[in-house]
Amino acid sequence: MSMDSMKSEVFFRTVFDCSRSAIILADLNGIILDVNQTCVDLFGYETAGRFLSDRKSVGGIFKDSQSFLRFQQMSCKDVLDREFEFRLVGRKDREFDAVIKCSLVTNEQGEDVGRVLILRDSSKNNFIMAEVERRRNIRLGILKAVSNTISSSLDLDKILENTVNKMIEILETDSVRIYLLDDDRQVLHLAAYKGFTKKFMSKPWVRSREKGDGILGQTVITGRIRVVDNFSRAEDPYVNSFIEEGLKATAYIPLRSKGKPVGVMAVSSHSMIKFSDYHVELLHSIGNQIGISVENANLYAELSQAYHELKMAQEQVIRSEKLASLGKLSASIAHEINNPLSAVLTYNRLIMKLIDRNKFTAEKLADISRYLKTMESETFRCGEIVKNLLAFSRQSGVTIEANNIERIIDRTLDLIIHDMEIRQIRLEKVIEPDLPPVECDFKQMEQAFLNLMVNASESMSEGGTLTVTVRRSEKTGFVEVMIRDTGCGISKEDQKKIFEPFFTTKKETKGVGLGLSVVFGIITRHKGIIEVESELRKGTTFRVHLPASQ
Repeated sequence: MSMDSMKSEVFFRTVFDCSRSAIILADLNGIILDVNQTCVDLFGYETAGRFLSDRKSVGGIFKDSQSFLRFQQMSCKDVLDREFEFRLVGRKDREFDAVIKCSLVTNEQGEDVGRVLILRDSSKNNFIMAEVERRRNIRLGILKAVSNTISSSLDLDKILENTVNKMIEILETDSVRIYLLDDDRQVLHLAAYKGFTKKFMSKPWVRSREKGDGILGQTVITGRIRVVDNFSRAEDPYVNSFIEEGLKATAYIPLRSKGKPVGVMAVSSHSMIKFSDYHVELLHSIGNQIGISVENANLYAELSQAYHELKMAQEQVIRSEKLASLGKLSASIAHEINNPLSAVLTYNRLIMKLIDRNKFTAEKLADISRYLKTMESETFRCGEIVKNLLAFSRQSGVTIEANNIERIIDRTLDLIIHDMEIRQIRLEKVIEPDLPPVECDFKQMEQAFLNLMVNASESMSEGGTLTVTVRRSEKTGFVEVMIRDTGCGISKEDQKKIFEPFFTTKKETKGVGLGLSVVFGIITRHKGIIEVESELRKGTTFRVHLPASQ
């Protein structure tokens, strides 16, 4: 044997014996030729000889024939030098998992003469991975439970209270405090807590703390987690109170949202001496969720306020439109009231003349009776006009309920019919019988139809015909109200913008362009549909589809 061969063999044996991986040398038939000490130890034997006497072939190290078959398949050239995991059997039938990598051994002529199996025990690694997975599942379960608690409400006080209760229920802790910054972001105020004595909670600095005051106040400034395992060594002005309360450890978790501080969560234990990295990481994740929930709750509060203000503004616009509609009808209403009042005044004078002349014949008494009945009728007529105006202008809450659509149309026409007579506009009303009631607010729908009818009336400056048709809509589950005029019409370009606020085709003194936008808002809030068709110099048709009561 040459010196080089001897050196190579010594080098191989050194690597073979000292390798931390278990190595098996086998021929092409699978007969085991040699094993290193790591392999002997892995399978639980004292010597290589004992191993080789028990395990003649490679097939003997596998738990079952199916595993060995898998090994033979991986020994093919196309999958050589890749790692596969198998279940193996050691001494005294001890089972364990190992990763095996198989390589071919060639001679100087390049011929395959055997195989090298490199084994690595994966049982310990699997145990570690299993423990990691177990902890991960626990962590995910806790985070999911907290997340469900947080997302169950948009009321911030309720969110924080429920979160504190859930944390104490599922975490290895018994005391939690959550502080939120005020609007000026200078003072921390206690928002939720659990697990402390009344004496501890009665201290003013527990309820409120300025930024930078103690570890709690410093945490909101630094934005870093602080963990205190021994309060006797902690640099905090309130150490004695913490020790008196019996706190062993506290983790201070900054609460942030969109990169800005919103508060601090202090999680304490009366029994656990130290918070592990696992606990701190978990609390950090919970803190992130709380920070997001604070932001969401604040956004919800702002949205609710904005919605309330918008609703108030919409109601104000509707009230303004009511006044505008009354203003437009004032001349015709005054004329309509003046007629019966003139009749009452005339008959009153006739009666007074009869009284002055002291002529009360049977014929005159019959005239007086007729005069009084006419006066009563005309006075009642005035009362009805005024009553309708008061009912229309009166403010009331929105009430969505089943309403008779014909009654709404008739009430609306009562308000505008006098104006139509003055403008010499003829009314055609067609109501399909046995219509279902519609789901709407009576007064708001009256307002919408009045706006449409006033616009129609104003468009017919030289008289015309207003057609009001009520029927079952072609849209299933709806009732259609069609209002058609023979007025000046609307151009195609303007039809695209007529429902926009402040858009108007009228002269400056005629309107501000809120009427149709109010109509559109009322109809859409009732889950209805409004459509318009118009042609210049021929007229306009509005179709309103309202949901019928089921």
